[in-house]
This record gives sequence, C-alpha cells and structure tokens, in this order.
Amino acid sequence: MIAVVQHALTARGPLSIAELAKGVETTSAAATQLVNGLVNVGYVDREPDVGNRRAVRVSLTAKGRDRHRERILADALAEPLTHLSTGDLAIAADVLDRLSGIYDEL
Repeated sequence: MIAVVQHALTARGPLSIAELAKGVETTSAAATQLVNGLVNVGYVDREPDVGNRRAVRVSLTAKGRDRHRERILADALAEPLTHLSTGDLAIAADVLDRLSGIYDEL
C-alpha cells in the first residue's frame, strides 16, 4: 500500500487525506493511519490546506521521492537480474557506485 500512496502522490502532487483515500481505494481513516506511518519515517509531510482550515495536504518529501524511484528501479530490474550470481551483482554494484562517484564529481 505504501508504494500505491507514493505513486499517487508522485502522479498527482499534494493531496488531501480524502483525495488520497479515494485515489488508493481505501477509507479516510485507513489513509490517515498510513500517512501517520509515512510521516514518522520521513516519506511524506503534512501541510495545512489553505482552502480548508480543517484539512491538510499530504506531499512526498525528498526522501519519499527517492524511495519511490528506488522501488520503481528495483521492480524494473528484478526480472532481468535474476540470472546473475551474488558475486556478479556485487561487482555490478561496485562499478555503479564508482560511476556514480565520478558523475558526482563532474
């Protein structure tokens, strides 16, 4: 369910709890509990809704956006990488880390 919430917030931007609940097909109470957990781990922020003083808007934090991107990448790579051994994956990860370091220095 966390991935679905992250996807909804990525696709539609900040949402009220009611909009989020509708978008992920759950109740407002369940969405509120889920948002509470995501706030606690730093994946989303709550901000006052300027159009409705009783409501809040929920948006992804930078950490939440990064986690969402990681999940998408992991899902996309899971099947193609299944034939690689643990050693091959470690070597590939090392190469990618080094390339990332080089890129960061540019």
